[in-house]
Amino acid sequence: MMTKIQKTFQAETQELLDLMIHSLYSHREIFLRELLSNASDAIEKLKFESLTDSSLIQGGENYEIRLSPNAEARTLTISDNGIGMSYEEVVQNIGTIARSGTKAFLKLKQENKASTDLIGQFGVGFYSAFMVADRVTLHTSKGGVHQGVLWESDGSGSYSIEETPRVQGRGTTITLHLKKFEDEEGVSDFSDPWVLKSLVKKYSDFISTPIQMKSKKGKPTEDSSAEEDETLNSQKALWLRSPSDLTPQEYSDFYKHVTHDWADPAKTIHYKAEGSIEFVSILYIPSQKPFDYDFKDRKSGLNLYVKRVFIQGDCEELLPPYLRFVRGIVDSDDLSLNVSREILQKDRQIIRIHKALTNKILSSLKEILDTDRVSYEKIWLNFGQTLKEGVLSESGGYSKLQELLLFRSTTSENLTTLGEYVHRMKPGQKAIYLMTGETLQQAQNSPYLEKVRSKGFEVLLMTDKVDGWVVSRLTEYEKLPLQSVLSESLDLNTDEEKKAEEDQLKVFEVKLKPLVDSMKNTLKDQVQDIRLSTRLTDSPVCLVSSGEGATAQMERILKSMGQAVPQNKRIFEINPSHPVFEAMLEAPKSKQEEFSELLYQQALLNEGSAIDDLVKYSKKITSLMIDSLK
Repeated sequence: MMTKIQKTFQAETQELLDLMIHSLYSHREIFLRELLSNASDAIEKLKFESLTDSSLIQGGENYEIRLSPNAEARTLTISDNGIGMSYEEVVQNIGTIARSGTKAFLKLKQENKASTDLIGQFGVGFYSAFMVADRVTLHTSKGGVHQGVLWESDGSGSYSIEETPRVQGRGTTITLHLKKFEDEEGVSDFSDPWVLKSLVKKYSDFISTPIQMKSKKGKPTEDSSAEEDETLNSQKALWLRSPSDLTPQEYSDFYKHVTHDWADPAKTIHYKAEGSIEFVSILYIPSQKPFDYDFKDRKSGLNLYVKRVFIQGDCEELLPPYLRFVRGIVDSDDLSLNVSREILQKDRQIIRIHKALTNKILSSLKEILDTDRVSYEKIWLNFGQTLKEGVLSESGGYSKLQELLLFRSTTSENLTTLGEYVHRMKPGQKAIYLMTGETLQQAQNSPYLEKVRSKGFEVLLMTDKVDGWVVSRLTEYEKLPLQSVLSESLDLNTDEEKKAEEDQLKVFEVKLKPLVDSMKNTLKDQVQDIRLSTRLTDSPVCLVSSGEGATAQMERILKSMGQAVPQNKRIFEINPSHPVFEAMLEAPKSKQEEFSELLYQQALLNEGSAIDDLVKYSKKITSLMIDSLK
């Protein structure tokens, strides 16, 4: 038997140990996830190696992981009957970071193109034990070897190691002598069975090996028979089962477990990817909008598992922001992680998972749209505004998203797609027409729709806050331009109609020139130009944005976000056939100036913009009422 030897940690090991204890993990409770993961690794490694060496499992195949808390002694013991470690492996795996046994094993098996059921790197996560313990003892015995190894350290820079038999035989026992955290808030008592149960449920519920712990049966006595084994983890990796074997109720129960939502999901997507990247996922589209969905600091993302071990919640790297309403889990076999398993490395695997999940969700949404319109419209009403953000973020590659967009319309109370709009287009129609506005009612009653309606053309009405940006990117569909009716370049006429209107405008230009000159002088600080237009049929005036200027809605959105918005003068269009201009032409100059300001303010109200001096405007309206009554 080898006597106890005192060794010093490798410099890099001590550096990592200090990092583990003081800053690497955001929550101390992560230690249990790491140690249970390592125990699971050891068992899975034993299962694999025993296929070619049956002597490794002479101790039996009843695999288990056991937790043994002791509140009086303030200890927590975690044991397994996995592969165990030899003396040399303990030194390499725990004394030297670069020589992780599991990492070396995986590399060897990859060279043989073998498939293993392992995760992580033993000898890295192990050090998380020192976040909660001021002394750690490890007793291990390698499968097929009749000698054990006892390792102990207080994390201060050295450790002791000796050969001594492990009574249980093959496997590993880790005993944590727990620290006291009286001065640190929010740290649980890890010798409390209830705390351990909740942490196993949170982090390790789907580990395939049962995690056992003794629990009291009946009245407490000193007789050990009053205790019985309790399995803490469900071992039900739902996503690894065939969809044909799962019921809607099982999917729904799992959704509620993951999201804490009380309602059933609107859609479940069970997806397994195979090929260059392999992963399994269960994704859910909620049936209702969470109460905190629009909170600025709300976290979103999928829960990430690696071989059924919970790694990270709200993992935003797995989906684009415009799909942040999707909930669920992803379980990857070979995802690259950093040593803490809390921060994902931005590598090709992440990119591939991100792309595969995005494509799957978009295709699933299209399927719902095509086969269950009622359900899709409910999803759209909850999350359509979020989905439209993808038009802004996909750098032109948003063709799939175009098919999923729904719009209100001037010709129907029902929501419509772009494809359905195109199918209904009038002969000779040049573009898909749309309009942004503050509210649906305001848009429906807008004077900007007058000429379009007179032509019998349908207009898509967009009233979400994001729509101001969306229309700037959504410029074409099926080779048809999407054109805003607010644009100065709006062209609704045939060549013949255009020629007739141009001739008519020339007559009005001569007739109304004195009035237009007077209006330009009065409004020179408010508008870019004043033009005669045929856009309007009933209303006297409107404001339109030039090709380079932001729309009024965009200006309001930017201001609400606290951004500085440069003064953007718009074009003031007047309807020359409206009788108000005939009357103004004969009025004195003072009245022309007063009416010009009123008409400008009316145009601001019609587009949803505010008037600088509403009281002054009201007084002018009252004065006009009195004059008309006299």
